[in-house]
Amino acid sequence: MTTDHDIKIHLAKQAAELDKLMREEQGLEKVLASGFKGGLGGIMIIAYILATALAVAIFYCGYHFFTVAPEQQLFWGVSLLLVFQAQVATKLWIWMETNRSSTLRELKRLELAVAQLTK
Repeated sequence: MTTDHDIKIHLAKQAAELDKLMREEQGLEKVLASGFKGGLGGIMIIAYILATALAVAIFYCGYHFFTVAPEQQLFWGVSLLLVFQAQVATKLWIWMETNRSSTLRELKRLELAVAQLTK
């Protein structure tokens, strides 16, 4: 009877610890900021600058697409699509790096928890 009770208490403590860990990284700004904490923080800054520059280029190409003569619309339309694809690729990389960084931190937390259990 006491073994079952001890197991329930131990599982409840673990669940409380997991809930505390899960509450730590809530919110979009904390998730996005976590990408800068990894080893590729400098490249993340460059990626955000590139994404911003590509957003400006999207508006620039879109404006010209709608305001130029019909003979030039093909050029600006293709340019718009290429810039849009480049921005999608940049943002995908940013999210993938952010998720990788978050996963590595969670694995390190798990390693620490396992190390504490083995002591």
